[in-house]
Amino acid sequence: MSDINGTAATYRHGVISVLVALPFVSLTGLFGKFLSHSPLLIVQGRTVFAFGALLLVLLILRRKIIFNNYLEWFRLMLSGIILGVHWIAFFKSIQVSTVAIGLLTFASYPLFTTFLEPIFFREKLSKRNVLAVLIVICGLALMATSPSEDSGSMLSGSVIQGVLWGLGGGLGFALLTLLNRGHVRHHSPLLLTCWQNGFAAMVLLPWSISESWILSSTDWGLLFVLGVVCTVGGHALLINGLKSLRAQMASMVIAGGEPVCAVAFAFFLLGEVPSIQTLLGGILIVGTTAVMITRSR
Repeated sequence: MSDINGTAATYRHGVISVLVALPFVSLTGLFGKFLSHSPLLIVQGRTVFAFGALLLVLLILRRKIIFNNYLEWFRLMLSGIILGVHWIAFFKSIQVSTVAIGLLTFASYPLFTTFLEPIFFREKLSKRNVLAVLIVICGLALMATSPSEDSGSMLSGSVIQGVLWGLGGGLGFALLTLLNRGHVRHHSPLLLTCWQNGFAAMVLLPWSISESWILSSTDWGLLFVLGVVCTVGGHALLINGLKSLRAQMASMVIAGGEPVCAVAFAFFLLGEVPSIQTLLGGILIVGTTAVMITRSR
């Protein structure tokens, strides 16, 4: 009986950790519009600020910062590369099309996670999770095609580019989530987030040097918030949640809740009023996610 209660408590803590990460992660998409710079420059600034802040925290707390296993370094470098590419694709999708298209196509990553997780961890594919993912995608489609979203023609080149970049970002985030699920069982979320951002910053540096780094004080402030608040806070909490949640469940919560939170932030920060169709899509997403959280083990 105590084992059951302990498992339930661990699962509950994992869900809470992912839910607390949700507002931080949801703010990320808005920076694609706040910052009128290339996705490469945005991601480079974000990873540098995140790595610096996390390294400082680990040093202050006197936590372990070095790995003795070369295989661990290779895994972190691989996940760092995937992290950088995923973020570039995400911001590129938003900039070449719209926030709605970027969020809709990026939110495809639960589909990738659902079908890749059984391969990574030799687990049974849940039909219920597949059905829930399809319902979430329907809700996202309602939100993205609502009258308040200037999505343009589905045959336009910019929209096609946005969809392709967004799908690439979704695949990257699914792979990163699966890799983190294996790593977090042996290492702290802060340590993993630190070195993933560090390797992402290092790999992107040769290409970002050619970018124009003449930024205003406002741009530097936004990059700081994006790197420290959104990245350090959001992704550390998300990785921590993977200690007790399957990647499918974590991706469902983020993919279902992120667009809804983004709409709320857009309303308060940008004055964008969502349509009835957008609200219906949000209700469908939140309802499905709530059912999955309460019925999953």
